[in-house]
Amino acid sequence: MSRIVLAVTLFFSLVLSSATFSDEGESLKSDSKETWGWRAAMITSLMLTLGTNPLGADESSVSFMQNSDVAGLKVGFRWHEDEPIARLMGADLTHYYLLAYNYWQHLDIDGQEGVNNVVEFIPVFRFNYSRTSIISFIETSVGVSVFSRTNLGDKTFSTNFQFANSLAFGGHFDQHASWSLQLQHYSNNSIKLPNNGINFYNLNFAHRF
Repeated sequence: MSRIVLAVTLFFSLVLSSATFSDEGESLKSDSKETWGWRAAMITSLMLTLGTNPLGADESSVSFMQNSDVAGLKVGFRWHEDEPIARLMGADLTHYYLLAYNYWQHLDIDGQEGVNNVVEFIPVFRFNYSRTSIISFIETSVGVSVFSRTNLGDKTFSTNFQFANSLAFGGHFDQHASWSLQLQHYSNNSIKLPNNGINFYNLNFAHRF
Protein backbone atom coordinates (compact mmCIF):
# COMPACT_ATOMS: atom_id res chain seq x y z
CA MET A 1 0.00 0.00 0.00
CA SER A 2 2.77 2.49 0.89
CA ARG A 3 4.39 2.07 -2.57
CA ILE A 4 1.05 2.80 -4.20
CA VAL A 5 0.67 5.95 -2.10
CA LEU A 6 4.16 7.13 -3.12
CA ALA A 7 3.43 6.47 -6.80
CA VAL A 8 0.13 8.37 -6.66
CA THR A 9 1.86 11.23 -4.82
CA LEU A 10 4.54 11.49 -7.53
CA PHE A 11 1.91 11.48 -10.28
CA PHE A 12 -0.15 14.26 -8.72
CA SER A 13 3.02 16.25 -7.99
CA LEU A 14 3.91 16.22 -11.69
CA VAL A 15 0.36 17.20 -12.67
CA LEU A 16 0.35 20.03 -10.13
CA SER A 17 3.71 21.31 -11.33
CA SER A 18 2.53 21.58 -14.93
CA ALA A 19 -0.38 23.76 -13.87
CA THR A 20 1.04 25.99 -11.15
CA PHE A 21 4.82 26.28 -11.34
CA SER A 22 6.25 29.55 -12.62
CA ASP A 23 6.89 29.71 -16.37
CA GLU A 24 8.41 33.19 -16.64
CA GLY A 25 11.76 33.54 -18.44
CA GLU A 26 12.99 33.76 -22.01
CA SER A 27 14.07 30.12 -22.46
CA LEU A 28 10.93 28.79 -20.83
CA LYS A 29 8.65 30.98 -22.94
CA SER A 30 10.24 29.69 -26.14
CA ASP A 31 10.57 25.99 -25.26
CA SER A 32 7.64 24.24 -23.58
CA LYS A 33 9.52 20.92 -23.61
CA GLU A 34 12.33 22.48 -21.61
CA THR A 35 9.74 23.89 -19.22
CA TRP A 36 8.20 20.49 -18.61
CA GLY A 37 11.66 18.91 -18.39
CA TRP A 38 13.00 21.02 -15.54
CA ARG A 39 9.69 20.82 -13.70
CA ALA A 40 9.71 17.04 -13.94
CA ALA A 41 13.37 16.89 -12.91
CA MET A 42 12.79 19.08 -9.86
CA ILE A 43 9.76 17.13 -8.67
CA THR A 44 11.47 13.79 -9.27
CA SER A 45 14.53 14.95 -7.35
CA LEU A 46 12.37 16.11 -4.44
CA MET A 47 10.58 12.76 -4.35
CA LEU A 48 13.89 10.86 -4.45
CA THR A 49 15.25 13.04 -1.65
CA LEU A 50 12.24 12.13 0.45
CA GLY A 51 12.59 8.46 -0.46
CA THR A 52 16.31 8.20 0.35
CA ASN A 53 15.90 10.00 3.68
CA PRO A 54 19.28 11.82 3.85
CA LEU A 55 18.39 13.50 7.17
CA GLY A 56 17.59 10.27 8.98
CA ALA A 57 13.95 11.16 9.60
CA ASP A 58 11.27 8.75 10.77
CA GLU A 59 8.81 9.83 8.09
CA SER A 60 8.59 11.86 4.88
CA SER A 61 5.53 13.82 3.77
CA VAL A 62 4.06 15.50 0.70
CA SER A 63 1.25 18.06 0.88
CA PHE A 64 -0.95 19.54 -1.83
CA MET A 65 -1.93 23.06 -0.77
CA GLN A 66 -4.83 25.16 -2.09
CA ASN A 67 -6.91 28.24 -1.40
CA SER A 68 -8.96 30.44 -3.72
CA ASP A 69 -5.89 32.28 -5.08
CA VAL A 70 -2.81 30.11 -4.49
CA ALA A 71 -1.81 26.49 -5.11
CA GLY A 72 1.28 24.92 -3.60
CA LEU A 73 3.35 21.86 -2.93
CA LYS A 74 5.02 21.07 0.41
CA VAL A 75 7.64 18.37 1.01
CA GLY A 76 8.97 17.59 4.44
CA PHE A 77 10.64 15.30 6.92
CA ARG A 78 9.17 14.28 10.28
CA TRP A 79 10.91 13.07 13.43
CA HIS A 80 8.64 11.18 15.85
CA GLU A 81 9.20 10.72 19.57
CA ASP A 82 9.02 7.05 20.59
CA GLU A 83 6.89 7.34 23.71
CA PRO A 84 3.48 9.03 24.09
CA ILE A 85 3.41 12.19 26.20
CA ALA A 86 0.17 11.14 27.89
CA ARG A 87 -3.05 9.23 27.39
CA LEU A 88 -6.16 11.43 27.29
CA MET A 89 -9.77 10.36 26.71
CA GLY A 90 -8.75 7.07 25.13
CA ALA A 91 -6.11 8.58 22.84
CA ASP A 92 -2.32 8.60 22.96
CA LEU A 93 -0.97 12.15 22.89
CA THR A 94 2.17 12.00 20.74
CA HIS A 95 4.28 14.56 18.94
CA TYR A 96 6.69 14.93 16.05
CA TYR A 97 8.81 17.66 14.47
CA LEU A 98 8.26 18.72 10.85
CA LEU A 99 10.90 20.41 8.69
CA ALA A 100 9.39 21.34 5.32
CA TYR A 101 9.82 23.34 2.13
CA ASN A 102 6.82 24.96 0.36
CA TYR A 103 6.47 26.22 -3.21
CA TRP A 104 3.46 28.51 -3.74
CA GLN A 105 2.18 29.85 -7.06
CA HIS A 106 -0.52 32.53 -7.30
CA LEU A 107 -3.17 31.35 -9.77
CA ASP A 108 -3.83 34.81 -11.23
CA ILE A 109 -0.23 36.01 -11.55
CA ASP A 110 1.96 34.38 -14.19
CA GLY A 111 5.63 33.81 -13.69
CA GLN A 112 7.95 34.53 -10.83
CA GLU A 113 6.01 37.55 -9.53
CA GLY A 114 3.42 35.08 -8.27
CA VAL A 115 5.84 32.72 -6.51
CA ASN A 116 6.66 32.37 -2.82
CA ASN A 117 9.13 29.89 -1.29
CA VAL A 118 8.65 28.97 2.36
CA VAL A 119 10.73 27.00 4.85
CA GLU A 120 9.08 25.94 8.11
CA PHE A 121 9.80 24.09 11.33
CA ILE A 122 6.74 22.93 13.26
CA PRO A 123 6.22 20.79 16.37
CA VAL A 124 2.99 18.83 15.82
CA PHE A 125 0.85 17.25 18.55
CA ARG A 126 -1.31 14.26 17.62
CA PHE A 127 -4.21 12.65 19.49
CA ASN A 128 -3.97 9.12 18.14
CA TYR A 129 -6.97 6.86 18.74
CA SER A 130 -5.68 3.98 16.57
CA ARG A 131 -2.64 3.08 14.49
CA THR A 132 -4.55 0.98 11.98
CA SER A 133 -7.79 2.82 11.17
CA ILE A 134 -8.32 4.99 8.07
CA ILE A 135 -9.65 7.76 10.34
CA SER A 136 -7.75 7.62 13.60
CA PHE A 137 -6.16 10.89 14.73
CA ILE A 138 -6.44 14.65 15.06
CA GLU A 139 -3.50 17.07 15.10
CA THR A 140 -2.75 20.60 16.20
CA SER A 141 0.42 22.65 15.83
CA VAL A 142 2.13 26.02 16.14
CA GLY A 143 5.52 26.56 14.54
CA VAL A 144 7.64 29.09 12.66
CA SER A 145 8.28 29.77 8.99
CA VAL A 146 10.27 32.10 6.74
CA PHE A 147 8.82 33.49 3.47
CA SER A 148 11.04 34.42 0.53
CA ARG A 149 8.66 37.30 -0.34
CA THR A 150 6.52 39.62 1.77
CA ASN A 151 3.87 40.06 -0.90
CA LEU A 152 1.82 37.58 -2.89
CA GLY A 153 -0.96 38.89 -5.09
CA ASP A 154 -2.96 41.43 -3.11
CA LYS A 155 -1.53 40.29 0.25
CA THR A 156 1.29 42.06 2.10
CA PHE A 157 2.76 40.04 4.95
CA SER A 158 4.95 42.82 6.49
CA THR A 159 7.58 40.34 7.71
CA ASN A 160 9.37 37.37 6.18
CA PHE A 161 9.07 35.60 9.52
CA GLN A 162 5.62 34.09 10.08
CA PHE A 163 4.04 31.77 12.61
CA ALA A 164 2.46 28.62 11.17
CA ASN A 165 -0.38 26.86 12.96
CA SER A 166 -2.80 24.16 11.89
CA LEU A 167 -5.62 21.79 12.75
CA ALA A 168 -6.00 18.43 10.99
CA PHE A 169 -7.59 15.01 11.06
CA GLY A 170 -6.47 11.86 9.31
CA GLY A 171 -5.65 8.19 9.56
CA HIS A 172 -3.51 5.26 8.50
CA PHE A 173 -3.57 3.23 5.28
CA ASP A 174 -1.18 0.75 6.90
CA GLN A 175 1.76 0.84 9.32
CA HIS A 176 3.90 2.81 6.85
CA ALA A 177 1.43 5.17 5.14
CA SER A 178 -0.94 7.82 6.48
CA TRP A 179 -2.98 10.77 5.28
CA SER A 180 -4.52 13.92 6.75
CA LEU A 181 -6.70 16.85 5.74
CA GLN A 182 -5.42 20.08 7.27
CA LEU A 183 -6.39 23.71 7.71
CA GLN A 184 -3.16 25.72 7.92
CA HIS A 185 -2.77 29.40 8.80
CA TYR A 186 0.29 31.65 8.46
CA SER A 187 0.58 35.09 10.07
CA ASN A 188 3.07 37.15 12.09
CA ASN A 189 0.75 37.51 15.13
CA SER A 190 0.84 41.32 14.73
CA ILE A 191 4.61 41.59 15.21
CA LYS A 192 4.37 44.21 12.46
CA LEU A 193 1.29 45.65 10.76
CA PRO A 194 -0.49 45.00 8.51
CA ASN A 195 -0.83 41.41 9.68
CA ASN A 196 -2.35 39.88 6.55
CA GLY A 197 -2.29 36.14 7.08
CA ILE A 198 -2.94 33.41 4.56
CA ASN A 199 -4.87 30.15 4.91
CA PHE A 200 -4.57 26.85 3.06
CA TYR A 201 -6.42 23.57 2.87
CA ASN A 202 -3.79 20.83 2.66
CA LEU A 203 -4.08 17.20 1.66
CA ASN A 204 -1.09 15.44 3.25
CA PHE A 205 0.40 12.02 2.58
CA ALA A 206 3.18 10.57 4.75
CA HIS A 207 5.44 7.53 4.43
CA ARG A 208 7.02 5.98 7.53
CA PHE A 209 10.50 4.57 6.89
